[in-house]
Amino acid sequence: PRITFPVDVSGFQILRMEIGLTLDGFQSRSAVVAAVFEALRTVVSKPLQLDLIKQYLSTGLLHGYLFAPRPPDAVALAVDALRFGIGGTSGVGNNNFNWYLMPSPEDNTGIERMREVVTDVLRIMVNEEQAIISFRASPKAIFEYSGGIVDQKVTTVPLFLPWKREPITGARYLVESRANGGSSYFKSLSWFAATFDGEELSPPYLNPLIPTNIRPPRPVIERQGKWGRQFFYLEDANASEDPTRTIGRGGLKLTNEGIWSELKTTTPLEVQSNWKLWQIPPSYASTVGLQLPVRPPEPGIECAFVVQLLSSLPAAFTTSQLALVNLWLLSFDDEILGLAELGAAAGIAYETSLNRSGLRICFRGVSQTLPSYVRRFCRRLVQHHVKLLDGSTKMADSVPIRASALANRSPQMTRAEKDFVASFVTRASERDVANE
Repeated sequence: PRITFPVDVSGFQILRMEIGLTLDGFQSRSAVVAAVFEALRTVVSKPLQLDLIKQYLSTGLLHGYLFAPRPPDAVALAVDALRFGIGGTSGVGNNNFNWYLMPSPEDNTGIERMREVVTDVLRIMVNEEQAIISFRASPKAIFEYSGGIVDQKVTTVPLFLPWKREPITGARYLVESRANGGSSYFKSLSWFAATFDGEELSPPYLNPLIPTNIRPPRPVIERQGKWGRQFFYLEDANASEDPTRTIGRGGLKLTNEGIWSELKTTTPLEVQSNWKLWQIPPSYASTVGLQLPVRPPEPGIECAFVVQLLSSLPAAFTTSQLALVNLWLLSFDDEILGLAELGAAAGIAYETSLNRSGLRICFRGVSQTLPSYVRRFCRRLVQHHVKLLDGSTKMADSVPIRASALANRSPQMTRAEKDFVASFVTRASERDVANE
């Protein structure tokens, strides 16, 4: 669902939740509405955990500030200082207005108040009498797929009653009562799903990939010496965010606990023979680094991690080899969907692509949680491959269709090759895909 606030003023607010439906879903629209309200009731059935609220705040901070396109902090602070004044506890603001983005995870009072506000909003949302429910559908959906098990089929054309005309836009609309059996139909479907598939509505759960407290960016310091510049980065995540540093004859020392390692700038830091760490230290643009999205100049928590799986196949795949590889990648995308959705909320994403050396997997996300995501991802990758080999898992029916559509969009394939792929992917088995 997509949630927006088309009206948001002091003392009045409208929340809009948009859900896309298939034709089958439109046929059972009363059951879909019942499912939405039942899901909201499940959320408020138990008190929300404080750690859950902290994760929601972290998600808002990630997507609304840290990863969002924005000016440098200095520009934002200067503009807010003109609006709200200076002298507050955070530097910007005054006695009547304290400038901050969101409650801190350490602010127990603010977190508790946030939980009360979220609970009050959910209680308003579960009141079915205060909701305005509307469906936007095509003529094909209305006149061919509007009738279902509990919902009545629409037979009257929009030119006649009971259709009405909206006075501002002139759009035709029909007011229909919700089917009485919509809630019972949904509950019966839920019972079958819970009994045979083990799927049921549950209260919100903690996302293991969203931190309740976002770790500050790892500081990188620069030292000027007679042999040139030296860069050091903090290895110990538990060390102080801004430790006191002293430089003596023995080199860089800290007055508190912390492990600082020198970052080589002439060449990428070679940790082992089979992988390298690429990083751009401050004011040293000549070092080759991974391209990340453009961000403000302040130190950030975003990082990238690349895995290159080397292949013994030739650099130029045959058409059948390429089709089998695409089937494998698409089937793995379906297998990893749950983990990908968890990672999306935490600001983590992955991308798979083929190059001359084999399969390249690139991860991007928060340095605090990306290692856990990569470990889970790689375990699922191996498990999926083993299951394809022994036949314990099956590819979805949509996988060959998507593979054929992918080939049709390729500008480098001839029409004969595209036709061959469309026929070949329907005959390929799971074992063929795994062996390739």
